[in-house]
Amino acid sequence: MEWIPFVGAICGAAIALASAVSVEVQHNRAERRRGREGERIGYYLDFAVALDTAHSALREIAQSGEDPSHGLRSASRVVHESNVFTARERLLVAGTKEIVKAGEMAYQGLIGVRNAIRSGVTLSSGEYHRAYHEFAEAIWQFRMAVRTEFDQARLEPADLKRRSWSEREDCRGCLELAGR
Repeated sequence: MEWIPFVGAICGAAIALASAVSVEVQHNRAERRRGREGERIGYYLDFAVALDTAHSALREIAQSGEDPSHGLRSASRVVHESNVFTARERLLVAGTKEIVKAGEMAYQGLIGVRNAIRSGVTLSSGEYHRAYHEFAEAIWQFRMAVRTEFDQARLEPADLKRRSWSEREDCRGCLELAGR
């Protein structure tokens, strides 16, 4: 009869140890998941900032009135220097399917702006405005996809007192080109 308390203590210790190991495994999984989520949001933000940096630099080239042959090299250079290609690679590898799709549309929009500037257009040209508004719509869709992934409410243009994400309807340049 003396062995029953001993077996009970051993069983209790085994159950306690198994419970502690289980809790630790769950905690480690949650920590890894939070770490991966933090990395992904960093990648998403890096990509959005690189897109914005490249677009701002492209606008400066279009405003400079630089010789179109220099604009070709300058436009390629500023997109490269924005680190958008590196940020895109991280996005393609680490992003979820929806984020990658939205990111690729934003990237293609930026390339459309770059190509317009490389061809020598100015900020007041219809070619620039077509490319810009496609890019603006795409980058906002990317932002909304990121918000959705991180369980944030999607924003509608009206939430920010806009008529659309592309801003085409209120664009002075587009209105002037249309003769309004």
